[in-house]
Amino acid sequence: MNRENLKTITLAILVCCSVFFTYNLWTFKPNYDFVQSSQYLENEPISNEKKEPYHVIRPYQMFVQDHSNHYGTFQAKEINSLWDELKRWDINEVKNVSNRYSSAKLNDWINGNSETKKIELVFSDKIPFEIFQSLFQYKSQKTIYSSFDRIVMPFGKENQQQKIMFVSYEQRLVYEATISDVNAKNFVASVIEKKENLDPYVSMNLLEDKAMLLPEGNIQMDQTKYITDSIDGEDFKQALFNNPSYVRREMKPTQNIYTDGTSLLTIYPSQEKLRFVNPTIDPSMFIERGKAMKQSIEFLNNHGGWTDDYQFYNMDSDSQLVSFRLMVNLFPVFEDITNTFGPAEISMRWGNNEIATYLRPLFELDIPIGQNAVKMANGKEVIALLKQEKNLELKDVKRVFPAYEMSATAEPRIVTLKPSWYVETESGHFSKLESRNETLGGNSDGLE
Repeated sequence: MNRENLKTITLAILVCCSVFFTYNLWTFKPNYDFVQSSQYLENEPISNEKKEPYHVIRPYQMFVQDHSNHYGTFQAKEINSLWDELKRWDINEVKNVSNRYSSAKLNDWINGNSETKKIELVFSDKIPFEIFQSLFQYKSQKTIYSSFDRIVMPFGKENQQQKIMFVSYEQRLVYEATISDVNAKNFVASVIEKKENLDPYVSMNLLEDKAMLLPEGNIQMDQTKYITDSIDGEDFKQALFNNPSYVRREMKPTQNIYTDGTSLLTIYPSQEKLRFVNPTIDPSMFIERGKAMKQSIEFLNNHGGWTDDYQFYNMDSDSQLVSFRLMVNLFPVFEDITNTFGPAEISMRWGNNEIATYLRPLFELDIPIGQNAVKMANGKEVIALLKQEKNLELKDVKRVFPAYEMSATAEPRIVTLKPSWYVETESGHFSKLESRNETLGGNSDGLE
């Protein structure tokens, strides 16, 4: 009996243990918060630099009009001075005043054919009013479903507050607000008063119904060589994947591939570029322009992607591709398509709140090692260059601007930045204006 009782007690204990462990197995909940926290801590940003929208959304050109006299500049010093001052002003409620401007009147006002005094800041692409509140001291909760590509500050009457206008030249829209700061009017007056410090400009007709402001004389830029630094692809593995320790690497002759089973990071060492893709995200989903711009800036902040001076340059409405272009002294940089060193822009495409594709350079400009002054073609010569372009319809010209063309050299890790005039078409295509006349551009490399 004692042996039978012992067997019964032992069996009962084993059954109880089995029930206990089965219950714990069924009801076990892992500590996901700890796992997520550990994954987050494994991310290592490329750099510690973070930027606000104000730092990367900036005008590229400034004009001053004093009745029939026009002045302009692309110089960072002059533009940044006004931009930094504008950020400190309190801007009151914005209202739509487009009905005051017929199409012809708006053309004359913007292209300098009206007898007015004003300052104008021009952007490379449309800026949504959604971004507006993060750029300026504007506290209104009113939502404006529109955008602007230039800011105009007219010189008004002495007893009036300073006005500021937000203009969408493409959409033919004009919004007006007043500036509460009493110093704003004096600052605008002082900029207009010092107009002779800028380059003289003239309004020129490209077509009978298409005019643009271009420099009267030859503006000057510097041609510069730079030593470049390469960014290790492993750094981006640590920065972009949620858990880098789970990432597998595959080495190929022309590329290195990293994947965690969902996202794919491809490094192209010889092309100085990378491509990060999450194929599970649908990039065709519509995303508002302002939201895409904000998310792109936050994305670059989160992994330290600001490795050079990159600024918002354009967003393709069809592909919803947001682009930040490499800038040198506020001049945009474009890669030489025949002698490419690497890309000169960072671009992102979103699927709602998730990054779908991310393309960028794998280098940064380091030390300038030589400069040569270059005289650029003047306005008349630019018009002549435009008319020489066989593959360009003049009616499709949106704007003309100076920029740098970045080319590889025979020396490893050294690039040349050569000044050139570029043209943007209405479809968003950028191309360099080629000189076919030695009197327009000096010798083949643009030096005088």
